[in-house]
Amino acid sequence: MTKSVFSWPDHVPESLRWNHSLASFTGHSDDPMATLAQLFDGPDVVYAREISPHQQGWLITRHALQKQAFLDYQHFTSAAKSGLGQMLGVDWRLLPLESNPPEHAFYRQVLNPYLTPQRIATLEAQTRANCEALIDQFAPNGECEFIEDFAIPFPTYIFLSLLGLPLDEAEQFLAWEAGLLRGRSIEERVQCGLGVMHYLQAFIVDQKASPSTELLHGIVTAKVGGRDITDDEILGLLYTLYLGGLDTVYSTLGWIIKHIAQDAALQQQLREEPSLHLAAVDEFIRLYGVVGTMRLVAEDFTFNGVAMKAGDRVLLPLFLAGRDPEAWEDANTFRIDRGEASLSFASGPHVCVGRHLARLELRTALGAMLSRFSTIRIADGKDWAYHTAPVLGIDKLYLSFNA
Repeated sequence: MTKSVFSWPDHVPESLRWNHSLASFTGHSDDPMATLAQLFDGPDVVYAREISPHQQGWLITRHALQKQAFLDYQHFTSAAKSGLGQMLGVDWRLLPLESNPPEHAFYRQVLNPYLTPQRIATLEAQTRANCEALIDQFAPNGECEFIEDFAIPFPTYIFLSLLGLPLDEAEQFLAWEAGLLRGRSIEERVQCGLGVMHYLQAFIVDQKASPSTELLHGIVTAKVGGRDITDDEILGLLYTLYLGGLDTVYSTLGWIIKHIAQDAALQQQLREEPSLHLAAVDEFIRLYGVVGTMRLVAEDFTFNGVAMKAGDRVLLPLFLAGRDPEAWEDANTFRIDRGEASLSFASGPHVCVGRHLARLELRTALGAMLSRFSTIRIADGKDWAYHTAPVLGIDKLYLSFNA
């Protein structure tokens, strides 16, 4: 196989060339967030040798500029096939992610009625039951590897509950998830991605005949711009629901639990004052952003004094937006009283449609861990490990605890 040769595009001035892979640059320290903060010492917009595996492009570092880019969907478009679609060799899109207004609004209208705060609140009891079932498996041991034992399976349980699927399907979905998101070869990732796709295609046939939940009834009977929704559009919506909470929720959970395990005073405060849990989750989400959102430049234009060309890739790294000292006082400090919403769920037309569900999951998991254990701490003599792509997440987190 011929290795591609990297070259800087002609329109990128030397002063904006950042000769690094973002993933590699971030992965060589014990504190990836502090490493990333070095980018604030340079230009607000740089062109990186690699913003995601095998892809060069622009990197927008500042909170205010990322917010501006989220709002400017005419220039920073989402209406392009993702890495998933290209990898699987399919024509359908992840929806509503890979669409722009006005069609984007049609797809959001399909999902929005079932993902409001009021509807999501009805899922709290089942979400808590899922938490307790997972904790029951390791609580008697006095220790666990939190990522494998809780953080990874938890969002899969929620997905199955959302679609009315039995939890005994979890083992298969977890195997697909591991291969798709963390597979060692492209062949493994493709095989698992297609496994999910084929399962969902058969599931769609069954749901069109007899929907098992209100959400699924709303999806399979939806109208999109006055016409019946297609099977590919249904598949795009369901695949997005599957992927949307996997890496992001489990990665964020890892950072949250690591933080409280190292801060006994905060841990006890949250244990004694459950009313603070939601505010704490929102601050954790700011402090530990885990994703970078990709866009394509739709046409030649100038952004913040930087000339960009049609087809350029642009990364909006939300983990940087949450640590921007121009946007946040004491940006690297956890402060439960901030109140202001971060960009961690994006902004504008593409604000995360599942954000209320994600906040419920994180709040419920935090509350369940705090209520079950009187102390939670990092296990003695155990190292922790993290990864930097496709999201910034923890791989191993060994905990010990007292009931």
